[in-house]
Amino acid sequence: MQPFRVLDHDADIRIEVYGVSRRGLFENAAKGIFSLVTDPGRVRPVVEKRISVRGNGELLVNFLNELLFIWDVERFIPKEISVDFVADGVNAVLKGENFDEARHSVLLEMKAVTYHNFAITERNGVFTATFVIDV
Repeated sequence: MQPFRVLDHDADIRIEVYGVSRRGLFENAAKGIFSLVTDPGRVRPVVEKRISVRGNGELLVNFLNELLFIWDVERFIPKEISVDFVADGVNAVLKGENFDEARHSVLLEMKAVTYHNFAITERNGVFTATFVIDV
C-alpha cells in the first residue's frame, strides 16, 4: 500500500493519505506534505525535535499545521516522524535537519492545511485522510 497520493485540485493541493493505524496515518501525512516541500532523499535525521499538539476531531489538521509552522519559522525539515497519542492530542518526535540551500531545494511553499473537504475514515483496518493544502 502506498502511504499517500496527490489528488487533482483546481487551485491548491489535495492529498489522500493512508495508514494501517492512526499513528501510521499521521506519520504518512507528515511525510506526504514534506515530500512536496523538498526531496526527502536529501534530508538527514541529525536533529531531534519534540512537539505536542492538542485537539480532537481536528487533531490531524492541527498537527500538520504545526509542522508547517516549524518549517516556515525554523526551516526545519523532518525526515523521520514518530507520533504517540495522548488523552488530549499527540506528542511527536521529529528527526531531520534545517534547510541547507547547498543540499536542499524548495519544491513548493505551503501556507496551511485547511478544513476544506477534510475527512478521516477507517475501512477494513485502513485509515484514510483527505485534506487540502493552501499554497
